[in-house]
Amino acid sequence: MNQFLSLQYKHHIIAAFCCMLGAVLLQGCKSDRENAFLELTTMEIEDPVRHYYPIIQGLEQNIVVKITNTGENPLKLYKVLPSCGCTIATFTTHAIAPGNDGFIELKYNSTKNIGDVGIYTTVLANTKERSHTIFFDIHVVPDALYTKDYEELYHIEQEKKGGLQEMVEGKTNERGYIVDSTGVQKYK
Repeated sequence: MNQFLSLQYKHHIIAAFCCMLGAVLLQGCKSDRENAFLELTTMEIEDPVRHYYPIIQGLEQNIVVKITNTGENPLKLYKVLPSCGCTIATFTTHAIAPGNDGFIELKYNSTKNIGDVGIYTTVLANTKERSHTIFFDIHVVPDALYTKDYEELYHIEQEKKGGLQEMVEGKTNERGYIVDSTGVQKYK
């Protein structure tokens, strides 16, 4: 009788494990499953390629892109993926009725960039193409109002020459010794 109970107990454990594994696997597919029932439609992106005037490094550029549902079925934007971490995207998350508009807002932060910058943004939606692209470029210029003073210019010149320590102790490769993990060893 004990063997029968332990065998039945093992079957219950295996069945429970399979159910939990199935639930975990299906949870990963949740977003595709939710959107699998949406009919395909068409959409139009207003000005998908944009060129902006130069901005000073450190400023933000806010970009709003209008999306129009030109099809006969509701339009759902699944994801909006900018190609750079310097751009944050927010977008209309509810379904857009036929003939209505939705918006994608891109916030570009120029703090870490300088020069010409081009950002591609991929839009995933329930359209025949599934993937659409928005592109903008902008020229980031350094702040012209910041000029180095004499101390900063002197420091830059000293660094080019090797700095004060090099002037006192000499160049590292001309000192006559090396430092390693066991201590200082002199050359002859």
